Parts: sequence; structure tokens; C-alpha cells
Amino acid sequence: MRGDDSERESVGSYQNTCAEFLTDMTEDYKAWVERYELDKDESNARKQAIDNVARTSAEWIYNYGDTLKKIDLIMNDGINKMAESTAGYPFFFEVTVNEMRRYTVHEKGLVRAKVKATPSEGKLARISNYQTNDLLLLNSSSVVSYQFSEASRIAADVLNDYIVIDASRCQKSDLISVTITVEEVYNNYANEKRGYSTLILINK
Repeated sequence: MRGDDSERESVGSYQNTCAEFLTDMTEDYKAWVERYELDKDESNARKQAIDNVARTSAEWIYNYGDTLKKIDLIMNDGINKMAESTAGYPFFFEVTVNEMRRYTVHEKGLVRAKVKATPSEGKLARISNYQTNDLLLLNSSSVVSYQFSEASRIAADVLNDYIVIDASRCQKSDLISVTITVEEVYNNYANEKRGYSTLILINK
């Protein structure tokens, strides 16, 4: 019983620590936005997005972060989202799960992450690797895998595709964080590249 109490105290303390860390990190990311010397509206929009991520990620930490691993997963997902908001998107790009963006819920089984992107005029778009040997950045509180079509790597004037995450071994309240990367292509060379992070709560 004492061990259970200790675990709960540890989780509660770590929730506070990570939520506060996310809040502190907003100042660093907003300072980077300032360095970009954007127009006022764009600068304010990115800063607001950073604040929204910190607030929503903290809410998820308190609501769904019932283990240290889940808290870490939510926090790291939030950091990725803040970095993405800082960099902004030079082209339209979004990922949806169950018609929800960024913070989503889905039942266990096959989770379809829809990827949509519209590149700038005269350019093409394609799904690209997050890093050299990994298509995605994928973290989860349970074992998951994914499938995708190699056709997704073919550049197109409008990208409308999906990646399937196999969450059949997950349980209710498990969490998955996935970052999908899309790049613009001009004259067969990659131009701008951006990531889009999505947090998925398995709700049943």
C-alpha cells in the first residue's frame, strides 16, 4: 500500500514538474519567433500557438498522464509541437485522426492518420523521413507499429494520403505520439521540410 502511495506522489510531483517546464519553455520558443522578425500578425499567431500547446499539453498531463512514461510522452510531444509552431508552415500541411488535429482520441485497433498538404505554387509535396532511417517519430505507452504506401514518397501537386498505425495491442488510456514529416520539392530537390506532431489517446 505504501508503494502505491509513493507511486501516486511521484506521478503527481512529476506532473507538476513537466507542466511547469512546458510553461517555462514557451519563453524560449517565443524568443526564437522574435528573432525571425516576422510581420506582427504572423509573429503573434506563432506565439499564441506556442502558448496554446503548453496549456493543452499540461491539461493532458494532468488528465491522462497517470504514469511517468505517459507524462514524458505528453511533454515531449508538446515540445515538438512548440518547435513546429515556432518554425511555422510555409505551405498548408495538416494531419487528422478521427477528424481531429494535434490532440486526438481513437479506439484501439487500426488508427488512420490522414496527411494533407498543398505546396507553394510551382512545387510538389511528399511524405519524407523524419530522420535518415525512420519515416516517423513514433512513441507510445504500449507496443505499436505502422504501415504506409511507398506511393506516399512520390511528390504530387496535392498530397492527400494516410499512414496506418496498428494500435491493436494498446489498452484504454494508452497514448501514442506521432510526428509525420512532409517536404516541398522543386526541380526534384527537397526545399522546405516540416513536421506535424499528433497525440492520440486510446479511449476504448
